Amino acid sequence: MRARAIALVLLFATAPVAQAPTDLAPVMQRCSEAVDAIDRALAARDRKALAAPVAALATACKELPNSPAGIAAAASITAAATDLLRPIGDGAASDAHDLARLRAACTHCHLHTRRDNDSRGLFPNRGGAAFGTVTLRERDGAARTDAGGVVVFVEGSGVAANPPPRNPVIAQRGRRFEPAVLVVPPGTTVEFPNDDVVFHNVFSLSRGNAFDLGTYGKGAAKQRTFATPGLCKVHCNIHADMAASVLVLPTPWHAVTAADGTWSLPDLPAGTFTLRVWHPLADEQKHRLEVVADRATAVDLQVQESKPRAPHTDKNGRAYPEKY
Repeated sequence: MRARAIALVLLFATAPVAQAPTDLAPVMQRCSEAVDAIDRALAARDRKALAAPVAALATACKELPNSPAGIAAAASITAAATDLLRPIGDGAASDAHDLARLRAACTHCHLHTRRDNDSRGLFPNRGGAAFGTVTLRERDGAARTDAGGVVVFVEGSGVAANPPPRNPVIAQRGRRFEPAVLVVPPGTTVEFPNDDVVFHNVFSLSRGNAFDLGTYGKGAAKQRTFATPGLCKVHCNIHADMAASVLVLPTPWHAVTAADGTWSLPDLPAGTFTLRVWHPLADEQKHRLEVVADRATAVDLQVQESKPRAPHTDKNGRAYPEKY
C-alpha cells in the first residue's frame, strides 16, 4: 500500500495540465464519482479501495479551469487526497478531517467555476453554503490586485471546533511566513519549520498567546499550541519585515480569501448567523447571513484598509536595527 500511495502522490504532482474543457460537466461528474468512491472506501475501512478513485481524481483535477479559483481548488483537492493516502495512525481521526477538506475544496470549485449550483446540486457539500468574492482596497480606495488574507467566518452557530488531527504549518521561506494568515481552533498546535538558509526566531507578544521559539536554522521545526481565542501577531526577532497573523477562533466555519478574493464556507447548517470579516489593516465587519438547506448564499464583500502599517518591536520591546 505504501508503494502505491507514493505512486499516486507522484501522479498528482506530475500529470500534465490539460486545457480546461468548455463544458465542465463531464469533468465534475468524474470528480464527484471519485469523491463518492473515496467516501465509501473510508466508510468500509478499506484503504486498498482508495487507490483507484484517488488516481481518477488526480487525472480529473488536471482538467479543471485554468483560473485562479480552478487552480486553487485543484491544489486543495490534491493536498487533501494526498493526505488521505498518508493517514495518522489507523486513520480514524485524520480520515474524517481529510475527507472534509476534500469535500470543502470540491464545493469551493463548484461555487466559483460553474453556475446554477442550486439546480445542479452542491455535492459533496452537506447542508447549505455561503460564498463570494472580497474586493480589497487600499486606504486611498484603489483596488489591490492581491485580495488574499481576508478572513471570513460565521459565529452564532453554537458549534465549537476541535483542534485538527494534522498540525497546520506556517513555514519560514524566502524570509517570509507562509501562509501569512492562518485560522485555527483553540488548542491547535502549529508547526513552524525553517525552510530558509538563514536563522529565524519566531515569537509573539500577543496577550494570551505570547511565545518565543528561540533561534533555529534550516531544516529545524518548532511547535506552538494556541489556547486562547483572539489574534496572535507573529514575528521574527531577526527579520523585522516578517509578520504573520494567527486568528484563534472557536467556530468550525471560516475561510481565508485566495489572491483573487474568493472564499467559501461549506457544510453550513440552515439558520440565521452573523458573518464576520477580518483583515489586519481594516475595521471588522458584521453581516446578517441567512443559510438555506441545500442552497448556496452569495455574499460579495468590500474591504478597505483603514489602519496604518505600524512598525513593531523585537521580542525585548526594542526597535530593530536598521540593518539585520
